[in-house]
Amino acid sequence: MYTHLLDKFKNINPDWQESMIKNTLLMVALLLDRQTVCLWKLKGSVGKFLGNTETDSRSHYQRIKRWFKDGVKIKYLWLVLLEFSVGLLRKFTAVLIIDGTSWQAKGKTFHFLTLCLLYKGVAIPIWWIELGRLGISNQKQRKLLLIAVLKFLHLSGKTLIGDREYIGSEWFKELKNNKLNFIFRLRDKNYNEAINATGKSIEKLERKVKKHIGRVLMKSFDMDGQTYNFIITAYKNRSGKIETLRLITTLDSPYKVVELYKLRYRIESFFKHLKSNGFQLEQLNLQVAGRVKLMMALLVLAYTISVIYGLKGYKRKYPPLKHGSPAMSVFRAGLEVCQNHLASFVLFLESILVLIQEVFKPKKHQLVINVP
Repeated sequence: MYTHLLDKFKNINPDWQESMIKNTLLMVALLLDRQTVCLWKLKGSVGKFLGNTETDSRSHYQRIKRWFKDGVKIKYLWLVLLEFSVGLLRKFTAVLIIDGTSWQAKGKTFHFLTLCLLYKGVAIPIWWIELGRLGISNQKQRKLLLIAVLKFLHLSGKTLIGDREYIGSEWFKELKNNKLNFIFRLRDKNYNEAINATGKSIEKLERKVKKHIGRVLMKSFDMDGQTYNFIITAYKNRSGKIETLRLITTLDSPYKVVELYKLRYRIESFFKHLKSNGFQLEQLNLQVAGRVKLMMALLVLAYTISVIYGLKGYKRKYPPLKHGSPAMSVFRAGLEVCQNHLASFVLFLESILVLIQEVFKPKKHQLVINVP
């Protein structure tokens, strides 16, 4: 029924057996259909997709568990899935966003330190590491993430954005050495001594921006043998109180830096869709690290597919509401489209092949992933 369609996916990895291709694509379809990472709940749609609804659901559950068991044995399966996800993205911005999300479930702690690429205004994950503990990441862990991702992805020249916990002089040097620009928020007391060492003090700059809301000021400073730019501006919070935004960056266009930093929240939208408003990641019941990595790679692919479909005609279909907020997120809009492709496994495979035909044409990618 769908063997001829599975044959067309051979180009992704010619060494794979048909059964592995089928079951891997089946797992993506299950995530989109059931919108959960709970394996026990995923089993409910296996019969529908494979046309064997009379089979005991417990057999379907064992089929899913076998896929994870076999998938871990394929050394780079998770990376092939990530390559496929990245390959579906056609137009890239120069913006990267880093953040983490953590929770505890059934006595196990999960913490995904995640690197996203901004794709047409939507944060798409391109790499992650699982820290296995609550709290914020340290500089060593962030450097390990960067070292790992740069083995496979070309990111030089892009700008990394992060919140206040993603600072540290050694981390800054690592980014600069790898030709990455960055914008990170600072707390009130971060690097004050270095910033105040020459030129106008932070206090003077703060007084100036508070007099003119929206004004942005910048000064260069040296720290640990490196030169950075300090940027400060003032704004009114929701209660009307004036607050300041302090940033450290390698860029020298102050107003542009402030506008770019505003994009940081897009990764929080991704985490929301990964959890409560999408795939219920907090229901993850896998204990083996390799299987967790596989599930995350599947989620990235399912999320990417949803976003790509959601972006098609998005502004026309979902104009902003009167107060400016979107009527529906790009992800949810795309997920609704995906539901139309999930009436059968054949329809789902055909929809993915359409995406491949649209995207994988001879051209130069700005972002390239190298799978060993």
